[in-house]
Amino acid sequence: MWLALHFWTWVVLTLAVLMGLTRHAEKRVTQFLLLARCAYLVMIISGVVLSIRTFGHSPLLISLKFALGITTIALIEISFGRKMERDQPHLIYWIMGIVGLITVGLGLTLAFK
Repeated sequence: MWLALHFWTWVVLTLAVLMGLTRHAEKRVTQFLLLARCAYLVMIISGVVLSIRTFGHSPLLISLKFALGITTIALIEISFGRKMERDQPHLIYWIMGIVGLITVGLGLTLAFK
């Protein structure tokens, strides 16, 4: 159950970020930012539960996944902040995407290990 919740929250977060960063109206960007923040909350809670249950199996990978998850959330916040300032930070989008994909890949590796 926790794994499914964590997975679907990643899907919702990805859609919220993509939709939010492609909107031009500041009101819409803010709405998707709030949705993303709700997804963070659920994701952090489910991630902590999953980490506690699997930490004994591979503590190094779990710790790396946690650090990458926090980094991904920070990069998403930075991206939304720059979007609200009307900057066009294409490099931060690429970095966020790459770190996000690595985080998801590591998470799927841990889930099916």
